[in-house]
Parts: sequence; C-alpha cells; structure tokens
Amino acid sequence: MTYELSRRDVNRLRKVLIELLDQSEADSCLICDGAGHVLAHENVNRQDPLLISALGAGVFAATRELARLLGEDEFSTVLHQGMKRSILIAAATDEVLLVVMFSGEHRVGLVKLYTPTAAAAVRGIFESIRDRGPTGEESADRNFVLKDSGTIFAGTEG
Repeated sequence: MTYELSRRDVNRLRKVLIELLDQSEADSCLICDGAGHVLAHENVNRQDPLLISALGAGVFAATRELARLLGEDEFSTVLHQGMKRSILIAAATDEVLLVVMFSGEHRVGLVKLYTPTAAAAVRGIFESIRDRGPTGEESADRNFVLKDSGTIFAGTEG
C-alpha cells in the first residue's frame, strides 16, 4: 500500500525531530522508511540524508535478520559508537526508522533516553496516516510518498 504524507504530516514529524534534538543534544536526525527513503530530516547539513537513510535502513535490515537468527522477535535499536561521531537507529514502526546522529560520548545516554519517546510520537503520526487509508494502487508493500516534496524540502523553516 502507498500512504501519502502531506505537508502537515511532514511538519508534525519535523516537530518531533526538533524536540528530540533539543532534549538529547544530538546533532541531527531523520526519519526514513525501511527502503531508505527520507521522509523528514532536521539539521542534516554536512551529511547526505539520502545516503545516511539508505545505509541506515540496510544496517537495520541486517540487524533484524540477526535478531531472527538468534531467536529474538527483533532488536529495536542499533547503536554505532565512534570516537568522534555516533549514530543510533531505532524502529518507530515495522516500516519506519528514526536515525539520530550525535557527537560526544556523554550524549549517548541522552540519545538513548529520549529516542524511545520520539519513536512513539512518530509511530502515533504514522498510525493517523494509516487511518486515512492508502492512496493510489494497492500492493503488498507499504510505501510512503511525499505530496509536493519539492516545497517540503526547500527550506528548513517549520
């Protein structure tokens, strides 16, 4: 199924991202689908959000398979911690991921503390989108499309 994200939906998602950045003191974050398509992002200036979301979705898919092999239903988060920069990827829904990038070892705790709340807020937004129903052609896959994406990503104002 294909679900349409309106400007209002993207603004609601961006509001969650802005609050997460403020609370966790992270550098940037984004929301993507399981295929790696960026649905919303905030403060992703120095990195390519499309590349980060595609690679993050791939990492998370591999992690889900590892969980299955180990007898777990799933691992809900993936953390890659580096000397200078780190990234946390969390499942908001079965199809949507929250990706948080941050620097500084002391921020790991803040990111881990506030990401589940943000993921729950994202999950709520996508539940309301699903309640509106699919658009376009029905299929077994769930995809999200941005309505008027050219203007959504044109600026960073909320």
